[in-house]
Amino acid sequence: MRGTHGMPALTRYRDAFAKRVLLGEPFGAVEDAIDEAVELTPDQKAALWLFAFSLRDPSEQRLEAGAQLAALQ
Repeated sequence: MRGTHGMPALTRYRDAFAKRVLLGEPFGAVEDAIDEAVELTPDQKAALWLFAFSLRDPSEQRLEAGAQLAALQ
């Protein structure tokens, strides 16, 4: 994702991951791609994950969040 019209890396990744989520790519694949983005810091990756998660259908967000909480009990 380098060299796209001088746009900052975080902006390029944000736009690319938003497109992938909105096109219905499985969220696990988006998560993997975020993890593999070597030019981003851990904080940038965390922010991108949260951004991508926020683009999902609200009912899917609740189901996944509930499952994560249940797994921790």
